[in-house]
Amino acid sequence: MVADDKGLGMEINMIIRIAIADNNEKYLERLLNVLEEYDEVNLSVYTDRHSLELALSSKQFDVLLFNPEVYDGQVTLKKSTLPVLLLDEEQGVPESCRDFTKINKYQRISGIYKKVLELYAQISGDIGGVLGADTVRMVAFYSPIGGAGKTTIALATATKLALMGYRTFYLNFEDIASEDCYLPQNAEKGISEIVASLGSDINFSMKIQSFLQTKMENLYYMNHFDSPNDVYEIKEEEIEELLQHISKTGFFDFIVIDMGTSMGSKTKRIFEIVQKIILIEKSDAISARKMQCFLNQAHIINAYGGKMLRVLNFGSGSGKMLDSEVKIGGRIGAVHNPDAEQLITMFATSTDFAFMDALVN
Repeated sequence: MVADDKGLGMEINMIIRIAIADNNEKYLERLLNVLEEYDEVNLSVYTDRHSLELALSSKQFDVLLFNPEVYDGQVTLKKSTLPVLLLDEEQGVPESCRDFTKINKYQRISGIYKKVLELYAQISGDIGGVLGADTVRMVAFYSPIGGAGKTTIALATATKLALMGYRTFYLNFEDIASEDCYLPQNAEKGISEIVASLGSDINFSMKIQSFLQTKMENLYYMNHFDSPNDVYEIKEEEIEELLQHISKTGFFDFIVIDMGTSMGSKTKRIFEIVQKIILIEKSDAISARKMQCFLNQAHIINAYGGKMLRVLNFGSGSGKMLDSEVKIGGRIGAVHNPDAEQLITMFATSTDFAFMDALVN
């Protein structure tokens, strides 16, 4: 057995009725100690075949988590009940249970919980949004300049929002991403799996919750896209649908979107959707030329300039910012030879991020 944590205690839009059938009392105690912390589950426990069979005949369950010694597949389940075998690799699996979905029994209970959510999301159907989901604020971080520190500032902003008590989801649309310097990619599945499910009738709130990881209290994310091709192939309408589903969960106050450097149609669609766009500038001559070229794109500035704030990164205090009608949000000083995680943490607790007022007010 392994130690466990309580995972994410977010509230989803429905109660999942779970029957647990196992004759190992110590295991059940450990299982219940964690699962009872989740408000969205209703738990019933059975330790012998007779009591389980009586319950299955008279009660309605959404999920049956079972040990083959208590349930061997011989009793027919209601069509709406999802059977999931708790697999102990040291025990055999009866022939009658071979076709059932299996979950490794001895892992973190939060992992079992997330897997149950993922499995049940596939069959429970879309239940729509939740009250207050339309108040989610989305902010995009963009720069036409590679190496301008956009990801560092996006991650620091997400962390700062989390420290302020806002439930914040970080989402990276770069084809080659680097957020793993701060956000460990520990899960087997992530954003690519959500995108692959777009257009289907599943419970996206539940599926999204099943893949969420947390860096700290209030800061959430998922594993990045599995490959650059997943980013290349995602369509504009899929980006919009993805952001809608994340918003409709009602889990988050902010969605921080870390963008690539291209200025194609998918970038413009994100600009249309978000409430704020933070432009990250860099003070060297080549970077300034690239930014000036971007700011000279009248069709972009006319359409989205009202949402934009410019931030000069690596500022020495003496550089002059480019002339533009886009408002200046502030400067962030240069830091030499920083460790990525220490730098993000330092920025998140500093007062340099003057543009934060525009995000939260």
